[in-house]
Parts: sequence; structure tokens; C-alpha cells
Amino acid sequence: MTQPADRTGGTAARPTPYSLIFGPDVFDEARFRAVREEDAGSAWSPSQLFMTPAAGELLREFTPPGGGRELIAQVSALVFSAYRFWLHGRHVYRLTEPQVRGLVAGRPEIAGPVVPARPAGYVQLPRNLIWARVSEDAVPEPADGFFWSASTAEEGGTERLDLLYALGVRAGRPGLSLFDVTLESTVRLEDWANADARAEGQDFANILPGGELQGYHAILTAAEALKLAALCFTAISGNAAQWSVGVEAGQTVHAAPDG
Repeated sequence: MTQPADRTGGTAARPTPYSLIFGPDVFDEARFRAVREEDAGSAWSPSQLFMTPAAGELLREFTPPGGGRELIAQVSALVFSAYRFWLHGRHVYRLTEPQVRGLVAGRPEIAGPVVPARPAGYVQLPRNLIWARVSEDAVPEPADGFFWSASTAEEGGTERLDLLYALGVRAGRPGLSLFDVTLESTVRLEDWANADARAEGQDFANILPGGELQGYHAILTAAEALKLAALCFTAISGNAAQWSVGVEAGQTVHAAPDG
């Protein structure tokens, strides 16, 4: 059944990074169509994508003047993730708080295989539940969610997984924080779902003063970022038939049922 996305599964609608930065009111998607014409829709990595003139022009336009290497890398990851998200249908998977709490609690036993639902998409996490920071000296921010791009051999590349986590996403904020993680092979992604991802302490344990009273969780390592993504993929594939589907800001939103 199709219904408005802000009423599906009991989850509240809120903007995604794509809708804020690449939505129809702020970005002409004809720019992405020009990139698709140049790369035949087969760019499976940022380095492949930015070999095309149209993508290179987008990268220059989105990078502020004087941006250093780190900023250029972040903008590259954002443009690549947004393009792949657009190319594969703009699918958002919005998970509920009970669902994510169940995923990060205790030690999972995922038999596998773990496979992303689509070649690309965006997982939106419950508001203010998972916190992370882009560097050790940065202030923790709430993770809105993550883009994924799972390339395959059919696209002419290798089987790799690119994740881009978006932090501090909210309407009216001039910008957002980003960090990316790449897995060179998606073979046995279930191993990441079952891994011990934090060297000291429990995976996803809170890092905010007093945050345990609010039930907060956190990502400190790249392994935790990969583990959370793998766990989310299992949740998406496990009961996808029960999810409601709606259209929101030009995106197809799959909302999980409560409980």
C-alpha cells in the first residue's frame, strides 16, 4: 500500500541530506542526467565518476574557494553518493527507534549473507539516537543516517561498498558534517555485522556525558560504521514486505512498522 511518507510506520518525516542539498528547489537534476550520459551510468567509484567532465564541474562548483584536500575529499564523497542515490531511484529507508535499539544491543548472530537492498540508497536513523564525530577533536553530533553505494561486477568495477554518514542534518543549518568508509569487497558483509568493532568497551556505547540516561549510542570507529550499516541491511531485507512506501520530496521512502 502506498501512502504519504510522514504517516508510514509511525515514523516522522524529516529532510534527508539529499533533499536539503540536491532537492528540486535547490538543484537542477539535469546536471546528474548530464553526468549519466557521459559515464553511461556505470561510475562505480568516486575516481571513476570524476573522470567525466560533467562530474568534475559539479565537484568544482560544490567545493568552496580555498578548500583543502580534506574538504575536497568530503565534497567528492557527497557528490558521488548523491549521484548514485539519484541514479538508482532515490530510495530512503527510515528505521524506527525500537528497531535500531534492537540492532545495536548485545552481540548479534547474523548467519548471512548480508546484501544491501539496492545498489544505492539512504538509511535514515531515528533522531538523536546514534552520535558520532568526524575526528577525535570534533564535537559529537547526531547521525541522521548514511548513504550507501554497493557496486557490482556487472557495472564493470569491483564489488565494493561506499558509506557516507551525515551528521548534524537539519533544515536551516548551513552545511552538515560527513565521514566516509569504504569496504573494498562486499563478500561476507555478515562478518562485519558480527564483528567486535570497538577495541575497548561495548560496541555503540554512549560517549556523551549523561547520554546513557537518554539511551544514546555512538559510533567511534570505522568498524562500527560498517557494522551498523550491515545490521541495518539485515533489518531492511528481513521484513521489507511489511514496510510502507511513500513519496517525499521526490524520494521513495520505505518506512518500517513500529515495534
